[in-house]
Amino acid sequence: MPVHPSLIGRRALIALLLALGVAAAPLALPASAARAARAQDPVDFGSGHVVDQASVLSDADVDTIEAASSALYKDHGIRLYVAYVDHFTNPADAEDWANETAARNDFGPTDYLLAVATDGQGYYLSGDSSGPVSDRELTSIEQTRIEPKLSTQDWTPAAVAAAQGLGAAVGASGGAVIFWVVLAVVLVIGALVLLLVLRRRRGAKQNADERKTAP
Repeated sequence: MPVHPSLIGRRALIALLLALGVAAAPLALPASAARAARAQDPVDFGSGHVVDQASVLSDADVDTIEAASSALYKDHGIRLYVAYVDHFTNPADAEDWANETAARNDFGPTDYLLAVATDGQGYYLSGDSSGPVSDRELTSIEQTRIEPKLSTQDWTPAAVAAAQGLGAAVGASGGAVIFWVVLAVVLVIGALVLLLVLRRRRGAKQNADERKTAP
């Protein structure tokens, strides 16, 4: 049975389109997979202090941040955890993501988390409101220490700056506490000395009065 030339043309066109579709499918799959890989839910730290799912840190960088966190705990009794991801998801807000990660890892009042989305989505320094570093101090650390480093993609120095900022904040708070404790001790000692002096004067006056009234 003879085949009309136009039918052959349509069949050839369909075959060509199918071939192009098959060839394009493998190219589309890695792109969607890459997008899924960049989207990061709140992470688990395990036994370490650093999670780098964005692959922006070398082994030496991780060691540097771990050392800064260890020094912070040794000197001030608080810990810093650091998470670098490409993109925040579930939740997408930086603050919510950091707080959710802190809750998932059972962080306490002396545990702090620096969460950074390296795609420029944002960052957040999370801390418990009952901890030794106030919300105002955390905001100051973000703006003056962390953000300048992140703006130039200095990932490791940003984490080290966070540790140094937390240490300075706790050190300042500790110095204030010591000042007030010392002041209280001085006032108590001063009050005791004054009381003893007054008692001696009263005793001396009483003895003088007794001598005057003696027959």
